[in-house]
Amino acid sequence: METITTNLSTLDLANKLAENITKSGLSIFDEIPIGDATYWIPSSELEVLLNNKLVGIDLGSLPIKTRSKVVKTLICEALGYPVPKTFKKTQPRYIGQNFDVYTQKANNFQVWNEEISPSRRYVLVRPSKQNVIVKVKVVSGEMLSTLDRTGKLTQKYQARLVTGSDKTELVSSEDTALLKALVSNSNSI
Repeated sequence: METITTNLSTLDLANKLAENITKSGLSIFDEIPIGDATYWIPSSELEVLLNNKLVGIDLGSLPIKTRSKVVKTLICEALGYPVPKTFKKTQPRYIGQNFDVYTQKANNFQVWNEEISPSRRYVLVRPSKQNVIVKVKVVSGEMLSTLDRTGKLTQKYQARLVTGSDKTELVSSEDTALLKALVSNSNSI
């Protein structure tokens, strides 16, 4: 692979790096040394490339999980990576480029079930009310951590009862007494 010279425009450089990735056969799960001039896409170039490739794409009325997978697929294609059959739950999701993706309309960005990593990048994809991507922002974990005013880990717990059929069933119409006490307005966690 050829090494990129610095006299290219930001978008040209980003496109050249994506082309190098395509030719390499690397996946999003393959590690790339930060700063590698052949495959590592710096944050400014990453943001320009993703805005160029994603802004204007209509995500329709997809459910949140489907929308998330569609956006991850679009990002793989934009960066020159093959789209994996499944997006493994790795941290970060895009190991080689050291970033995670969050697609959300709201302004209340939350990282679930893990601390913000100062060395990681966070790609924030913003769809409009009409579900059209309007902006992509690449933010460092270091910058995000300065915005964390609570210092508390945001945790989300989910449970599902698998019965062997496609049917789901609400097991109880009420929370347990213990859970009610924990989530009541008078108690804070």
